[in-house]
Amino acid sequence: MSQYFAALFSRRPNDGWFRVSRFDITTVDILTAAAIFSMFLSLWPIRNVLPVWDLLPYDNTGIRSGEIWRLVTWPIAEFAGFFPIIGVAFFWSFGQQLEGLFGKGKFLVWTLAVTLIPAVAMALIGLAGNSFDLSGPDFGLGLLFLAGIWVYAGTYPNVRWFDVIPIWAIAAVFTLLRIAAYGPAGSLFVVIAIVTALSVGRTLGFATAWPIPHIPIGGGTGGGRQKRTKPTPPKRPKRGGAGQRVVEGPWRREPEASAPKVVPPIGPSPADQAEMDGLLDKISDEGMDALSGAEKQRLNELSKRLRNR
Repeated sequence: MSQYFAALFSRRPNDGWFRVSRFDITTVDILTAAAIFSMFLSLWPIRNVLPVWDLLPYDNTGIRSGEIWRLVTWPIAEFAGFFPIIGVAFFWSFGQQLEGLFGKGKFLVWTLAVTLIPAVAMALIGLAGNSFDLSGPDFGLGLLFLAGIWVYAGTYPNVRWFDVIPIWAIAAVFTLLRIAAYGPAGSLFVVIAIVTALSVGRTLGFATAWPIPHIPIGGGTGGGRQKRTKPTPPKRPKRGGAGQRVVEGPWRREPEASAPKVVPPIGPSPADQAEMDGLLDKISDEGMDALSGAEKQRLNELSKRLRNR
């Protein structure tokens, strides 16, 4: 059991937007740090003196009155407490795996969509009447975590948590618990967020195991895997014209300093490409956690080499 938790909370070698010391800082790292900072702002001594935290949660009426920033700040609005800390920790752990699956660019697009679309939709629905007004629910990063579980389940439906419980069942239970905690307006927000997550994820090439409505964009990749091409082997230098023949003799040969050098191919060799294909197939069948630490490090090296070719 301990190896599961060790793998669960280990840092994954994802590409970041910038580096701090030897660490790549990713979108998940930034969101997690912002949520932890908001916990400090929610402490009553700070909140009484500097009520900044009250400007972060989702608020229909506040948005319609001009507080537009609430459309994007609601995921990081976290109270200081045991369960919010656990939720942020699980978001950081699972979010790394999801960001590694998407790639940093697609994950950022997905995160912005899941943040903005439900918020804008509920702000507009709130115009229909007071019963749809939604003020102050602590959705936090837990809702992004839940949305990510649904996308992962739609991509790898056969993956089981601790090799026992299907991941889609985990997502369903968490969803029911979320809906039970809110009223009709809050429950509608949760449903819109999950539908958005699945639809946008499918548009980006993931959650392909289920027939999910999406916007088809050019060259959508099934299963979230990009089309892999074999590197072009280097061209051999041409020999002399037809009929020419180099005759070896007992004389001293001149140094071949001027001979053309063969430039090695940039990118993985065919053997490396085959190794990478095998690792990707293993992820597709069993999920990212099926890889050992050495295999994950090797996959990261091969991925960087392929991107830089």
